[in-house]
Amino acid sequence: MNIKVLHLYHDILNLYGDYGNVVILKKHIEDQGNTVTLEKKSIGEEYDPNNYNFVYIGAGTERGLDRVLKDIKLHKEQFKKFIDDRKYILATGNSFEMFGKKIEEEEALNIFDYEVQRDKDRKTSDIIYSSEYLKGKVVGFVNKSTRVYHNMNPFFKVEFGIGENEKNDYEGVKYKNFYGTHISGPILARNPELLQTLVLGMCKDLSRDFKPKKIDYTNEQRGYELVLEELTKRAEGK
Repeated sequence: MNIKVLHLYHDILNLYGDYGNVVILKKHIEDQGNTVTLEKKSIGEEYDPNNYNFVYIGAGTERGLDRVLKDIKLHKEQFKKFIDDRKYILATGNSFEMFGKKIEEEEALNIFDYEVQRDKDRKTSDIIYSSEYLKGKVVGFVNKSTRVYHNMNPFFKVEFGIGENEKNDYEGVKYKNFYGTHISGPILARNPELLQTLVLGMCKDLSRDFKPKKIDYTNEQRGYELVLEELTKRAEGK
């Protein structure tokens, strides 16, 4: 089975080694016996997300995001169909803000019912999140200068660190197979369970005959456990 992956706005939205998410995603898909066609597209280049099985968009500066927003709005209806068809998209950092109604006064894609307000102050934090979609915790890093308000199903519950707004009790958005979070950097490399959830879920959706291969990812799991252990100590004040 060939799986097509699109790394979108790779040259502008790529602040914290976000490309690592695409690298490890490709490897784990191939580990399951598939081939991967990986393409990169940016501003001014023609693309239709519906030609792909998985779309990844990373984090950028506010100026970079504003540039990208003008371009991605040209593909609004295509993204609506992509998401309604339950195809997979992971938007990390501030890129997931583009799928809401507006960022400040700028109209966004208006696919989801949330609004983004920008702050003068930037907030950074290592984080521990939990999710009803995962058995274990998620670790990572958030660097943002925005607040997001919505009544949608959140992706995460905040266990340690900062959340979407001053209430700090939830973070991100999960709708069908759209996964949006302010976590930046190689979130998939740091969180093996999340990575496997996306890879195996997509493979099962694409083929009824798919049977997951059991593969030893001991080193990835151990790296995750070490980070979780250290962050847990910080959360407990130790």
